[in-house]
Amino acid sequence: MHAIRSIAVAFTIVLAGCSSDILEEDPIDEPELSAQEASALPEDVADADEHAPLAQEPPQHDDTSAFDDDFVLPPYDVEVDETGANLYAAQGLLKAGLHPRASDALRAVGVTASRITQTVGSAPASAGVHLADGTVDGKAYTAAVDLSTSGMTEAQIHNLLEKLGKVGYAAWYRKKGFDGWNGANHIHGVYANCKMKEALRSQVRSWLVGRNGLVSNTTYKWHAFSGAAKSTVKAKFAQSKSGTTNGGAGFAARINTSGAPLTIRKGASTATEAISSVADGAIITISCQKLGQSVTGTYGTSKLWDKIGAGFVADAYVYTGSDGRVAPDCP
Repeated sequence: MHAIRSIAVAFTIVLAGCSSDILEEDPIDEPELSAQEASALPEDVADADEHAPLAQEPPQHDDTSAFDDDFVLPPYDVEVDETGANLYAAQGLLKAGLHPRASDALRAVGVTASRITQTVGSAPASAGVHLADGTVDGKAYTAAVDLSTSGMTEAQIHNLLEKLGKVGYAAWYRKKGFDGWNGANHIHGVYANCKMKEALRSQVRSWLVGRNGLVSNTTYKWHAFSGAAKSTVKAKFAQSKSGTTNGGAGFAARINTSGAPLTIRKGASTATEAISSVADGAIITISCQKLGQSVTGTYGTSKLWDKIGAGFVADAYVYTGSDGRVAPDCP
C-alpha cells in the first residue's frame, strides 16, 4: 500500500561514490566575503556546549539506511506567503521551528524528526545563530538546523551532506578537530530559501566559496560538494532576499509501473482520452491533484490523480514519498 512511499524507507538507487563524483570545475563564481559579512560569522566553537549532550542521544527511529546513497527526491517547493495566506508544508512541519520549505527539504532527503537536535534556540553557546529569523502564520522559524550524526558511518554522513546541498541546504559536518571545529560532532545546516538573519546569510556565502562558515572562514575540507549541490543552494539563496520561492514549481515524483509506460489522460479517469505516456522510472512534476476513478496500481488502490503538464496520471503508480496528497487541488 502507500505506506511504502515513506522517504525513510530505503529507496535505493546506488550512485557511484558519495564525494568521489564531485565535479572537478566549480561552476559557482562567488566573490570572497566582505569584511562586514565575515564579521557576522559565528565563533568557531559556537554550539559546542549546547550540543554535547544532544549528540550522544541516538535518533528514536533508525533512518540511517536513507543515507546509503545520495539520491534525493526533490521537495515540494511552492511559494509560501510569510503572512499566512499559504501556510505550511504539504505534509506538516517535521519539527517546530522549521520554515515550511525547509521542513519539506529535510523530509525529502530522509531525515526523521528525532534526528533534529535544534531549530529555534537562544542558548549563549549558539552565539545567536539559532535565534528566530521570522514567522509564518505567527509561528517562529529559523533557517538554521542541527542534526545528530548518531549511528551514521562517515560514508552516510557524506551522502547526507550531498543530499542536503541538492535541496538547498548549505551544510557542514562539524567534526571535533576538523575545519576549525572543537565542539561535539553534528551537522549544521542553513536552508537558503527563506528570510534569515545576517549571520546565516554570511554562513551561506561562506559555504558557496568552500569555507567553513565560522569566524575563521577557513577552507572546508571534510566534504567536497558537487556542482549540482552548489548551483541549487546558490539559486535558492538568490530567491531568499525577498523571502520568496520557486513560484509554484510543483512537486517532483517518480513513475513506478514495474516496466510499462504510464498513460497520461485528458481527465481523471481511464475513460477519458489518452493524450500521451510517460516512461517507468521517469521524474515528473505534479502541479495539482484531484479525485477521480479508483485505480489499483503499484501503491495500492487510490482515487487520486496527478496532473502533469496538460493531462493526468493515476497516483497509484506514482512514488511521492507520502500516503496522501502532496499538491494543491486542481481547479
